[in-house]
This record gives sequence, structure tokens and C-alpha cells, in this order.
Amino acid sequence: MQTEDLRRWVEARRFVEEYERRSAVPEEPETSWQRALSLFALLGRMIGWPVAPDDIRRRENATAEHAWMRLRDGYGRRS
Repeated sequence: MQTEDLRRWVEARRFVEEYERRSAVPEEPETSWQRALSLFALLGRMIGWPVAPDDIRRRENATAEHAWMRLRDGYGRRS
């Protein structure tokens, strides 16, 4: 593990710990939006944006699409 990787991991863990600590208290909608945007910014800094699709996601999407097509085709035959 490189020093920069470790630094980013520690930064992410600290952010998550702070987020979890504050999430026990209800927030205003504006605060929630700001937190969501900061999570996207963190993701962009850590792995880039847009997030590149990975093999697992591609496989899961293909499985879901196949299941949907089977359901759709089966429903069409019954009509």
C-alpha cells in the first residue's frame, strides 16, 4: 500500500466516523444535500468521476436484465 493510498483511506474513515456520529441526530434538508455532495466529492477524489463500471456490476446488470426479459416475455404469453 502506498503512502497516498493510506492517507486517503484514513481520510475516508474519519469522514465516515464523523458522518455516523452526526447521523444519529436529525438534520435539515439543506445539510443532508451538502453531505451528499461532499460524499460525491470524496468519491471523485478517491477513484475519479464518473465511476467506471466494474465486472461485478456488469454481471449483476446482465443478470437483472435477463431476469426482467424472462418475466416480460412470460407475461406477454399469458395475455
